[in-house]
Amino acid sequence: MEIIFAESRFKGKLSETFVKRIYEEIKPYKRINLVAAIQFIDQMNEFKEIIKDKEFVVKQSLYRAMYPGQILGCDVYAADCKDCDATLAFEQGMFHVLGIPLKYGKAVITADPETENIEIITPDVANKYRKRILQGIGAVLTGKKIMFVESTKSGQTYASKILKENLRKEGKKVYTVVADEVNFDRLNEFRDIDAFISTACQRIAIDDMDRVKKPMINVEDFESYILEKN
Repeated sequence: MEIIFAESRFKGKLSETFVKRIYEEIKPYKRINLVAAIQFIDQMNEFKEIIKDKEFVVKQSLYRAMYPGQILGCDVYAADCKDCDATLAFEQGMFHVLGIPLKYGKAVITADPETENIEIITPDVANKYRKRILQGIGAVLTGKKIMFVESTKSGQTYASKILKENLRKEGKKVYTVVADEVNFDRLNEFRDIDAFISTACQRIAIDDMDRVKKPMINVEDFESYILEKN
């Protein structure tokens, strides 16, 4: 079977409010390293053009990444800027960006152009979540029964049909639970499930990971891992 990989760029523009919020986070810094996951390369460049009173550094990776400023889970060379005061990453999910504080020992400001969520990721935080993400990936890859956790809330749906089909082709049993509010006590009743994949709010599989007895991973982080392995 022939497989064709195509880039999928986020088409939205940065809102004025979001730009102001990002600026408040980078305000203390003068020289800032800019990086982005491939879907947000355009928004990274847009931000660079909007903000004129900062010195931005956009580096080209020497390894797998194709574009200046682009980072991958296995290639964060674009964030290697020893004389930069901070790193600003346009990213969704944590799979790509966690490697930056782990490799270079610096905190990273992450900005998601789609949800307009802003996070500060320190090396200690990165270590904690990267271990849990990798555990979740391993549980999905080795598990026999996988359950997708989906939300009915606007903006928290995700097209996971192809991923489910691929998991079934690998001989896994795939289930789906849909809810307006994720009830962790109910999830923990599914004792024979090996791992959960959340397509709902990304914070669920991060902030609430300790409330679930079985490994849970965000669908974006799992798909990022699969794409890079291919």
